[in-house]
Amino acid sequence: MTKRFEQKVARDLWGDARTAYNAPTRRKRERRSHIAVADPDDRSRVLSIPATEYPAGFVFYQMGKAGLLQGLPEQLDLSAAWRLVVVSDDKRRAEYHERHPGKLALQFRHVPDAFGRLLCKIAYCQVLTALDPGDFRPICLPFITGARTNLSFVVGSSEGKPEPENGYSLSTMAFGSGSKLMLIAQVRLYANTSAPTYHVVVGDVSGRYDVGRVVEKLGPQDEIPPTSRPWFPDILPLPFWTSR
Repeated sequence: MTKRFEQKVARDLWGDARTAYNAPTRRKRERRSHIAVADPDDRSRVLSIPATEYPAGFVFYQMGKAGLLQGLPEQLDLSAAWRLVVVSDDKRRAEYHERHPGKLALQFRHVPDAFGRLLCKIAYCQVLTALDPGDFRPICLPFITGARTNLSFVVGSSEGKPEPENGYSLSTMAFGSGSKLMLIAQVRLYANTSAPTYHVVVGDVSGRYDVGRVVEKLGPQDEIPPTSRPWFPDILPLPFWTSR
């Protein structure tokens, strides 16, 4: 089930970029040495560009805050407001323009549903590095399986252009009270670029005993200042902590 939407992101959204930057793959023998690009001036003509020269961009979706964190009903789909952003290598793009003036084209398939489900899967697995499946109610799980479809209800991203980090960035976050806790995972793929930072509402915990047990499992917490949590819901200004 997950393989289908993972492949849509890896191949349809990021296929050329993964090839151009030699991203890890299990099928190295099948990796293309050249990328076929339609000539912007003559769509019937196809240019064959060496993969090592092609400045393919990684396409991401810039979202707002997840609907659940805004107190919105699940029926309100915010995904129409998601914007496409492209992360590319400026130096490589300039060199390409010198070799092929006016011939740069970006090709990809629009797969917002697959991208949102991929984020949900990563987020769910991230929380499970610290907790067991029975420790919380898995709010995001029906969105992974496709039983529920409005991904903007549980998935969102921060605004702005974050500074590059090393590798990727994953963290488990929680906020709430002694009797009710919300579990959030923060996900940043290709964090060594200016890729967006995403948040996913993974689940919740109810009852003082269960909340206390989950907090203990999450371990020592780092307090995050309000300015560093742009998706934090105004309706619940309660204790907040994170575990990486």
